[in-house]
This record gives sequence, C-alpha cells and structure tokens, in this order.
Amino acid sequence: MAKKKTIPLLIASLITAILYRLGGIGGIFKTWMRDWFIPPIIYGLLYYFRPFPNWWTLLPCIALTGAALTAYWGRLTGKDNFYLHGFMCGLGAFPLIWSGFSWVTILIRAIILALIMGGLNWWVNKKQIKYSDWIEELGRGAILTLTLPIL
Repeated sequence: MAKKKTIPLLIASLITAILYRLGGIGGIFKTWMRDWFIPPIIYGLLYYFRPFPNWWTLLPCIALTGAALTAYWGRLTGKDNFYLHGFMCGLGAFPLIWSGFSWVTILIRAIILALIMGGLNWWVNKKQIKYSDWIEELGRGAILTLTLPIL
C-alpha cells in the first residue's frame, strides 16, 4: 500500500522541483510555468491519494497556491521573504476545510513549508554554497509536494 503512494509522491516531487527551477531560470522558461503548473500537480496528487466528494474545493486551492507562488513578499517586507512565501503557499490549501480536511493540519503544513523554505534560503546564503539558486529552487519545488502526506 505504501509503495502505491510513495512512488507517485517521489515522481511528482521531482516534477514540481524541476518546474519550480525552470520558472526561476528565465529565458525561454517563464515564471508562470512554475506558478500555474505546480498547483494542479500537487492537488491532483492529493485527490489521487485521498478522493473526496467536494472535489471543486481543489479549484480555489490551485488558484490560491498559484497566486502565492508568484510572490516572494519583497514589497511587503522590504526583501524577498521565503518564510512568508512558504507559509502562504501552505495556506493555499485552506479551502480544503470544506472537504473535511483539518485546518490544524493545513496550518501545520504551512508552518513546515515556511520553516523549510526560509531555512533553506538562510542556509545556502550563510554557507555561500555554489549553485545555491539550483539547490533552493529544486528544494522549494520538491517540498511543496513532499509535505502532502501531512494533509
């Protein structure tokens, strides 16, 4: 049973990691590719793992998470804030409460996303790691999917 969920989770995590990075590269790759391709993958996988009757609640989740992916909150905080970015990406799942998901688990996932995304940014900048943009963006993209089992 676990294998049936682990393999799709890992494959989807790899895909969302790549999409997140491609959205940050620029050039022929546009940020909207990250912002609007990742949420349907995430919530489609969630529905695959745990089908529920109010499937329509996925639509506002996709829209809210996509909108959260577009912002690093620099206008609000004065510089890119990946803690807030992760938190808001996690809160994009809030409409799932209408489908019986616990608001507590949604909030816990949002806090975990905030800590990992912000902490990853802090760590690579503190250590001045080579290819830090690759590490950060691949990590942020993967963690969006890898935290789905919390829900």
